[in-house]
Amino acid sequence: MSAGAAPVGVPGTDVQVVVLPEGTPWRADPQVRAAVAAAVRAVRDDGAADGVVHADAPGGARVEALVGTLLAPGRHVVPVGEGRVGVSASHEAGRTYVAVAPDAVVVDACALDRWAQVDAVLDDAFTAAEREALRTPWDRVRAWTALECAVKAGRADLLRPHEREPLVALGTDGRPVVPGDGVGLHLVRHGGRLRAVCVRVALVAPVDARADVRGDQAPPVALTADAPPTAAAGRALVGARP
Repeated sequence: MSAGAAPVGVPGTDVQVVVLPEGTPWRADPQVRAAVAAAVRAVRDDGAADGVVHADAPGGARVEALVGTLLAPGRHVVPVGEGRVGVSASHEAGRTYVAVAPDAVVVDACALDRWAQVDAVLDDAFTAAEREALRTPWDRVRAWTALECAVKAGRADLLRPHEREPLVALGTDGRPVVPGDGVGLHLVRHGGRLRAVCVRVALVAPVDARADVRGDQAPPVALTADAPPTAAAGRALVGARP
């Protein structure tokens, strides 16, 4: 039996979030499997409504096969007809938060093994000038983490990257330097747009307040909020605690 609560829907999206105790093997958790199966069926049914004919045999066996494929180690997205279903997990404050969506899901980019996920949504998340400065996987990961910080602090809007202040600053050696390592949240590509889904609110120091800090010398600064901030237009924020 699952140790977590039932999946919670994120308002304004088709995203489901499952909260588990940290250390739970989430890819084998029944609640996660149920949420993935529901997402697969929804994407499949949407395709059928649009006249998409699936070559694969319909029914429970096919759904279970897709669930097994997506929840295999290292997998974060699986094609379903002409659509896709994504899943990913973040780990904060002794809990694991699993997001399931009818599209790609990107989460904590604090490790280099996440850079491929980040790379898939660069065009939506960053301005052209920022993308030009992101030359290596590490640059991309650090810039993504800074964007996560800014979103949590309510200082960035993922839906309108060209209307916010630049998040990438060049250091003395010309390499991109961004503050804010070490925090993350679910970022879901939903309906052709990026949506931020905060499952635990952790306010961080404003990005511009630490602009004079360079590289790894940036001190970890995080403040816990008792209540979630007001959601900006186009962002879905879940309560501060499950």
